[in-house]
Amino acid sequence: MADNDTFLLKFASENGFHPDGLRALLAVIHGVSMRHSLSGDGPNLGAQQVVGGLWNASLERFGILGRDVLEHWGMDTPTKVGTAVTGLVQGGFLRGSEDEAGEYEALEGQFEWPEPPSPAPVRESVGWGGY
Repeated sequence: MADNDTFLLKFASENGFHPDGLRALLAVIHGVSMRHSLSGDGPNLGAQQVVGGLWNASLERFGILGRDVLEHWGMDTPTKVGTAVTGLVQGGFLRGSEDEAGEYEALEGQFEWPEPPSPAPVRESVGWGGY
């Protein structure tokens, strides 16, 4: 197993994250950073762009189950995403600044999940064979 995988597994187990979630977060950060860089804004992202990118990617990929997937991965709040990003910076996967944790905490309550659609109404049937 590569050193990167060893770090991810250890960090995930010590902090309540799922390794697949950390990998997905890295992929989202990479994708958003590339789009950001290509638009001329440079590769550096703020907390809002990281959290928004992860939320949007989970909704695109998993639909109304996106919130459940992020919860399973341990990244269902901006603060938890910030903790994951901080760990990935410490592990050498990302570059970041020391003051980022406060940016993630400031986003608490700003990201609202869409309500799942209501189930279709059940049609009542009466008189099935006299029962």
